Amino acid sequence: MKKGKFLRAAIALTLTAALFAGCSSSSGSSSSGSTSSAAASSGSSAGKEAKDIVLAGIYKMGDATWFIQEGKASEEMAKKMGASKFLYIDAKQSGDTYMKALDNVITQKVDGVLVCTPDQNLSQVTVKKLTAANIPVIAVDDALQDESGTLLAPWVGIDAYNIGASAGEWIANYIKTNNLVNDSTCGIMYLTAETVSSCVPRTKGAQAKVKEIIPDFPANRTFSADYDTNTESGNKAANTIITAHPEIKKWMVIPVSDEGAAGAARAIEAAGLQKDSCCIGLGGYLAPGEFAKKTSPFKAAAYFSARDVGGTAAKEMMEYLTKGTAIKEKYAVSATIVTPTDDLKTIMPEYMS
Repeated sequence: MKKGKFLRAAIALTLTAALFAGCSSSSGSSSSGSTSSAAASSGSSAGKEAKDIVLAGIYKMGDATWFIQEGKASEEMAKKMGASKFLYIDAKQSGDTYMKALDNVITQKVDGVLVCTPDQNLSQVTVKKLTAANIPVIAVDDALQDESGTLLAPWVGIDAYNIGASAGEWIANYIKTNNLVNDSTCGIMYLTAETVSSCVPRTKGAQAKVKEIIPDFPANRTFSADYDTNTESGNKAANTIITAHPEIKKWMVIPVSDEGAAGAARAIEAAGLQKDSCCIGLGGYLAPGEFAKKTSPFKAAAYFSARDVGGTAAKEMMEYLTKGTAIKEKYAVSATIVTPTDDLKTIMPEYMS
């Protein structure tokens, strides 16, 4: 190996180790300083002046409320810390669009990238390309991981299992309080997203809590269907189950997103079953609008902050780029259950404009 190449390799290796070293916990939400995963990129910009920094955020559904709020928070935090520009990019739920966007930000030589891939099978190619370009990356919402689930880059997202558990707890208590366990016309509907790692634990947490609180709820009145986390696919999945089970008149729906709850609510309304049915959203960003609809069965939401995710990711990236501060391997945001009677302006002001 030539001396110049050897020196560059050694510098990259040193910076890769620094990316995860010295991790510490943050108050308010759970964080982890484990160094079990490989760093996605060495990043050659540590110590750079903030005014010269350009960050990019590539989001799988850039037109969704969640990602708009997350991207806004990232941009605000980056600029507050002195960055010159934040590029917000919508991957439009397309792998091809995402890869073009990734190649484009690499060509532009941005200093750091925040990504939520439309397909987690693109994790390794994302890491490979950014590592080759010497650009650090933080995964937001959906982790960059290998086939075994090992993280390939730092991750900022939600405490998925416990958030799912909180949604399951609310629905289970609703069922119990309204004496629906032995009501043959009541059914539980889980809308799942089995190919998205950040969503699978939400369903598992919900199912575990439901079983804990109402262990005698019949399995033959429990149903599930997979969807793509958006409103349209949630509506189709819910409608399929509702149509196939006309004996169920009171649907208790636990999806993995607010869009799933909204889609299921529309399907329930179309079937004329909204009066005695109930959906709980996960996210909370669609809750104010749904709560304002007097007949909507969307009656609660597990609110977790997109702004916390976006702001934290940008802060971690900026501190790494300007100071060389190690990026935490994991940072998980918790949730709060909200209903129409809560003070939403205080709890979730970003969605109350």
